[in-house]
Formats: sequence, C-alpha cells, structure tokens
Amino acid sequence: MDSSRVTLRKVAESLGIHHSTVSRALKNNPRIPAETRQRIQQAAKVMGYQPDPALSALMVYRQNRATPQYHATLGWMTNETTRDGWQRHEMMAYYRGATRRATELGYNLEHFWLGEPCLTQQRAIQILQARNIRGLLFLPQRRSRAHLLLDWSRFTAISFGRTLAQPVFHNVHNNHYCSGSLLMRELKRLGYKRPGFAIWPRTNEAVDRSWMATFHAFQQLPPQNQIPVFSKQPWKPAEFRRWFAQHTPDVVISHDETVLQWLESWGMRVPDEVGFALSARHGEAPARCSGVDENNEMVAEVAINVLVDMLHRGEIGVPTTPISTLVHGRWVAGQTLRRQRG
Repeated sequence: MDSSRVTLRKVAESLGIHHSTVSRALKNNPRIPAETRQRIQQAAKVMGYQPDPALSALMVYRQNRATPQYHATLGWMTNETTRDGWQRHEMMAYYRGATRRATELGYNLEHFWLGEPCLTQQRAIQILQARNIRGLLFLPQRRSRAHLLLDWSRFTAISFGRTLAQPVFHNVHNNHYCSGSLLMRELKRLGYKRPGFAIWPRTNEAVDRSWMATFHAFQQLPPQNQIPVFSKQPWKPAEFRRWFAQHTPDVVISHDETVLQWLESWGMRVPDEVGFALSARHGEAPARCSGVDENNEMVAEVAINVLVDMLHRGEIGVPTTPISTLVHGRWVAGQTLRRQRG
C-alpha cells in the first residue's frame, strides 16, 4: 500500500476523531453536526484526500453479495387531494417496482401524504425526522409545474417524472420522446397514413409535450393527411365524435382507453375500420390494446437504485444541476392495429 496516500484514518488522526465519523461526514450524514461536517470536509480537502476506487468497488461487491438487512425507511411522498388518491394505474406499478427493489436492498417504504389537514412545513419536517426518514421519493404531482414549498435541505430526494417545477430534484421517468417515436414508427411500418392524436392538455404538460413533439415530427404528410390534435379537458364524447367525423383518421392515438370504448360504442370495427394505439399502456388498459408499455415497474426500481446510491454518497438538498435518468419503453403489438392494404 502506498504509505503516502491520504486515507480516512489519516484525516481522522489529524483531527483527533474516529475514522467512522470522518466517513459519515464526507457522506454528508445529517447525524453529524453541520459545523463538524464542514470542518472535516475542509480538512480532507486540504490534506488531498481522495476515495480509493478499488475499495469502493469492493464495498459495492460485498453489499451485493450480502444478505439484505434493514437499513432505513424511505418516504413515499404523495400530494393528491386525498390520502389514497395516488393509488391508480401507473402509480401502483411504481409502487410494486419500488417496494420490490427497496426490500432487496434492505429498505422499507412508508407513505407520507403532504395534503394532510393542518400539516405545516415545520410539522412535516419534524415528522419525517422523528421517523428517521432521510430518503424521499416524490410521485408525479396532480398538476404540472407544481411547487412544494418546504425546506428539503436535510433530505435526499428524487422525483418520478417532470411535474415538479420547484424544487427540481434528480428524477427518473420513462423516455417519453423515445416512446412516442417508437409508436409512430410502428404505425408507419403498418401503413397508417392519417394518424389522429387525442390527449388531455394536463397529460400533455405532464410528459413535457414529448408525445406531441414526436407526433408532429413524424407528420411529414401531404397537407390533406395532417390532422389537428384533439386536446380538450374535460373530454366530451360529442366533441370527439365531431372531430373524428370531420378528419376521418385511419388510426387514433391516445393515452386513455376511453377513446377505444367510444369508437366501438358507435359501431366502429377496431382494427378493421380504424386502428387504435395507446401512447402509454397501464395495468387498467384492456390487454388487447396495442401501444407502448412504459416499463413503470422498472422505472421505480431504477429510482430506488438512484436514491440509495445518493444516500450512500451523502447527497442532500436540492441539486445545483438536476439529472434525469430515462428508461425506455417497449412496444406491445396487441390486437387494435393491423397492417394496412395498399
């Protein structure tokens, strides 16, 4: 071993403290007083301390080989109008994936509802600290560009999706643009020439208009085949039917299987007379629906990996430069599309 190398123990000896305290301080462990953390970090910097990459790799290997033991509880942070309002569609897929991966790594998930009546900022922080919850996962907000005005400087946090405008944490979500491109390529391969797109404005904002962008990017069609997007909220069957009758798309893309139900209730034969594709399939969608599976369980597993790694590195507070981790979706052929003739 290189005796000139600055180690944790040498930093600890220079300060007259235990090396485990130095290790925790360099990871920004909030259990170490802020003043002490700063003093240790400054000393390590002056001495030229650098982590040993080989030792770090060995620690990761040992952690992966070891039988998982309980480490801590992670906060499952929701902000719906009711306590259980989050329990729908893709959210439950997130929960299954997150629970599975957290258990494998020795963590529990505990639900924390930010809409609790009379919950003040100070009280919310006190409750999280009392439960020793330092790692937080924020589910998509019920409205795009949402703001959560709390002091998150003592926590390690990430978010699902891009609906949280402030603060902007590191986030994990499906690569919506690539999913939209995958869908449009499949429609083109099957020979559809007049695609129509129906989407709620709220959902359009929630995916940062990525599906809309791919729809327009692939709309290199003659003007007579370019169909305006149907984007209204709330949706009314009569308005959709007028749009459909006016523009006669040969395939309808939507994030909501209600559109398929409307088409069939009007006597349209799917896919013989018109095709239908979901831009995002979820557990509640009919199994026969063609479309893109966003792999939300995998998204949640990746989110847990990212969060736990951040906890191990001692990353707390709102990042200066947020990083998005994207998971690709997969195409599900289903039975609501068919190859076009001619």
